[in-house]
Amino acid sequence: MPADASFECSYPGCSAKYRRKEHLKRHALQHRQEGHVSCPYCQRKLTRSDLLRRHIRIHHPQRQLPRSSRTQKACSACRARKERCEGESPCDSCQQRGINCSLASGGMGSDGRDTGTEVQASLPTPTDPNPAFSGTFQWNVHEYTNIYFTVFHPVWPFLHRGTFDPLKEPRIIVQSVLMIGLWIEGRKEARDAAIEIYRRHFVAINAQRGQWDVSNSEPAQNTRASWPMVTYQAILLHIIFTIFIAKEKATFDLGLRYQIEAEEYDLLAALVQSCRKLGMFLYPNMLAQYDDTAPAVLVWVGVEETKRFGLALYKVSRMCTCPDSAGSRNQLLSLTDLSFGMPDSDESWNAPADVGSEGLQRVALQTNHRENGDPDWWISRSSTVLYDNLVDFDWI
Repeated sequence: MPADASFECSYPGCSAKYRRKEHLKRHALQHRQEGHVSCPYCQRKLTRSDLLRRHIRIHHPQRQLPRSSRTQKACSACRARKERCEGESPCDSCQQRGINCSLASGGMGSDGRDTGTEVQASLPTPTDPNPAFSGTFQWNVHEYTNIYFTVFHPVWPFLHRGTFDPLKEPRIIVQSVLMIGLWIEGRKEARDAAIEIYRRHFVAINAQRGQWDVSNSEPAQNTRASWPMVTYQAILLHIIFTIFIAKEKATFDLGLRYQIEAEEYDLLAALVQSCRKLGMFLYPNMLAQYDDTAPAVLVWVGVEETKRFGLALYKVSRMCTCPDSAGSRNQLLSLTDLSFGMPDSDESWNAPADVGSEGLQRVALQTNHRENGDPDWWISRSSTVLYDNLVDFDWI
């Protein structure tokens, strides 16, 4: 297939083009009215299953999340081995074994959303036979999650603690949180387990790169297409962990940035460029992820989550380099990319889970929000003061 080949949307009046067929499939779901989903516990209708799951976490926290159709469609080989199947055709396990997969069709999933499952096939479970995950670590999910949110989260606050439930979240983000918690805990066996998760993450993330890396695709035409936020959050945590390891080796460049391995730097660059292609850090695009009927609290949490993810990714971009990255700083995130206002207060973001949906609703409707709609208040505007093409001093 030529490098410039693309898949075009056939919907009347839509000119969206994509380099990968699976991206076109995900986009096409936005045109299907029957794709709307209803909450089984109230009358609310939502346009995507990821919004439904977040709605249930916020408004019906004691209720079970609906199982996605993706998790119900394991191939026959995975069922026979009693293995987790991500539902693609061919699935990752069958690809790795070089056998035929029984699934007839694939893509991002029947509902077009990101559940984080596309990079889960190679990740360990709490009952993994590997010794690093045996014994005490099988039963302390909440303990290490608590370490994450108590020690790590105040410095890197881009996950929403109030709605994070390790028993309900996609496995990739739970394992990422556990990885950080285990490392911070500090005992040798805990850090060994964290390193094992880290290694498996790297293999799984790269094996399924075609599912999340859109850096070489056409710019997004439909800003309402679901962003793979869970996957991107997990990749960012993986890269932050890479910095932890680089810190142990204390390798810096002359700009006092951590020198990470070339393949990890490439992963960071792909994440940044994918976010750029999706237009994730433009405030109007954040709002466009939700329709006019979406609950205010759902929109507020989603927008805040994206803002804080963007700031964390910028922070990592400022901290990292690799020996072969000279002259390629434009691959990483800069202030000019952050076309949104500062997040709302930490007090609002870190509101305890026990405030319930009514408490979060009050937070979402508070009157002292940032001037998000005014571009003059966007972080990107600061770059006109802080950067000058005639001054090549990399100071911020």
